[in-house]
Amino acid sequence: MTAKEAQLTELLSLSTRTLTHLTAATTAMSFELLKAQDSAVHDSARKMIERMLAISSELDQQWQLIGQLAGTPVESGNSLEQVELQSLEASER
Repeated sequence: MTAKEAQLTELLSLSTRTLTHLTAATTAMSFELLKAQDSAVHDSARKMIERMLAISSELDQQWQLIGQLAGTPVESGNSLEQVELQSLEASER
């Protein structure tokens, strides 16, 4: 891999990592909004979580491709599922 290709791969990694963090943050906020008494807020939060699931799935595909470009296997893991589990654990406390 040339230096330019390595830089592009790193740029893709950084961009995808940022999008992954934004998705996780938005999902976490949506779970907090699910606790609202207002039905409109609750419904909006549920819809946002569904949207984040779709985005997260696409990000997982990007991570796989970046791993292939870099020659590094990427663990298959859905960041949204991790956020859901963390949110459920926090609400049980």
